[in-house]
Amino acid sequence: MTEIFTNATVTTMDEERPEAEAFAVSEGVFTFVGTGEEAREYARRLESEGKSVILTDLAGKSVLPAFQDSHMHFVGFAKHFINVDLNGCASIQEVQQRLRDRLERSGTDGPEEDAWMEATGWNQDYFTEGERRFPTAKDLDEAVGDRPVIALRVCEHVGVVSSAGMRLLGLTREKVRELGEFALTDEAGEPLGIFREKVLDQIRSRVHILNREILEDIILKAQEEALSYGLATIHTDDIGFMPDEDYHLLFSVYRDLLERGELKIRICQQSLRQRPELIRKYYEDGFRYGGNDHHLRVTGIKLLGDGSLGARSAGLRRPYADDPSTCGLTIFTEDQLDELVETAHDLGYPVLVHAIGDRTIEMVLDALERDKRNRKPEESFRDGVVHVQITDEALLERFREQDVMALVQPIFIDYDMHIVRERTGDMADTSYAWKTLADKGVHVSFGTDCPVESCEPLPNIYTAVTRHCLTGDEQLTYRPEEGMSVYEAVRACTVEGAYASGEEDVKGMIREGMLADFIIPDRDLFSLADPEELRKIRILATYIDGEKVYERA
Repeated sequence: MTEIFTNATVTTMDEERPEAEAFAVSEGVFTFVGTGEEAREYARRLESEGKSVILTDLAGKSVLPAFQDSHMHFVGFAKHFINVDLNGCASIQEVQQRLRDRLERSGTDGPEEDAWMEATGWNQDYFTEGERRFPTAKDLDEAVGDRPVIALRVCEHVGVVSSAGMRLLGLTREKVRELGEFALTDEAGEPLGIFREKVLDQIRSRVHILNREILEDIILKAQEEALSYGLATIHTDDIGFMPDEDYHLLFSVYRDLLERGELKIRICQQSLRQRPELIRKYYEDGFRYGGNDHHLRVTGIKLLGDGSLGARSAGLRRPYADDPSTCGLTIFTEDQLDELVETAHDLGYPVLVHAIGDRTIEMVLDALERDKRNRKPEESFRDGVVHVQITDEALLERFREQDVMALVQPIFIDYDMHIVRERTGDMADTSYAWKTLADKGVHVSFGTDCPVESCEPLPNIYTAVTRHCLTGDEQLTYRPEEGMSVYEAVRACTVEGAYASGEEDVKGMIREGMLADFIIPDRDLFSLADPEELRKIRILATYIDGEKVYERA
């Protein structure tokens, strides 16, 4: 059966045929793209051959390729359906109250009395009452008593653990002191319960309450929301969100949901493996790069190179302007990073490195450059830097010279424009320069880093185009010269997302032979009188493999 969609305003994102009035879908792929008259002729030909045809009149509606998110954490997003939500807390006291509220529900719809309680989303920069500081174990203890709790900052690069939790984890005073800059202590050397980066990641892998049943349930809930935003593909770093980093369970759950026909959204796994032996074990266990499965695939080895700007743990070349005692963190030494890149490349994986600060970005580019020198000219890898926030012109030019992808989050400027100058000084004048990168010919794709931000693509497009903030009483603008056109921003959410996963030949455009993933927004993004209207657009329907998987009520 072939379904032919007519009377549409189609923006294909295909440079060979950028616009169309009609298209056809059969067996999950586009089989025709063209004018209305060509569609009628195509229908007559199919019917003359005895083939079944369904005509769907879209009544002039706009059609686009479905959106892709080039970097998020889908399981982390899904866990928000069971975690305590601390987003929007205006004080440590409000954090405490939300934890108490969850405790009161224990035994009903809250966690069991002796189970770990997980909470996410606090941001000390948004505290408007009391002290603007990180919560501590003492603060959690006042709210939850002898309950094991972990509460993550919104960036998820910093977290605080209650005293009961530290006891369960064996994090004694002596052990915490051995963790150095990744665990904070007070002036007397007593643990504050605050942990960062790789130490926090190790803690998180030990405190999960996930099992197969819970994981299936929350993944399907997260999928429902993602589909409503027009997402058909997500590039997701999930392994660090699993109990004991159990990727066998992760892929088993995804595969079972796929085989039951319940998982519709396409999963591109950016696989967090922070040590060479873990990369080798992943390969030996059969999780290889790429392949022909366009519903569930491995698209690279994810590495965490530094922290976040908000937590002052992004690795800078100069001390933080508002805290000269620190330049932030770099997770690896040069030698360690070289070994990780070499190991991944030897096994056929690209590397996708989280790097926010200019020092860390430079380290990553240096490591990739050194590795390339030791390889044959025909050996190439689709490597990328995730976030790419604090930069100068020399770093931006190196992305072009080295053909390194930039997987960026324009939505970050909503918050970061308020802190970037106080954190980095004059580096604020050359940072978050994603249009400059795109103009240089660098492959720039858009993600949201969800659950750090919502996975809805349209606010991402809005901030990329206008460079305005979304929140606050006053609409501020940051570096408007870096604003993209709507077309460029949509391309970063479609064509470039497909390139980032090595699938540009099969998706990302409305073109004959490509996977039939498309969306119907409630208005044409490219004919808006005012870009502010981007904030009001809603998705009417999402199709994956030509199947309608979401329809707005």
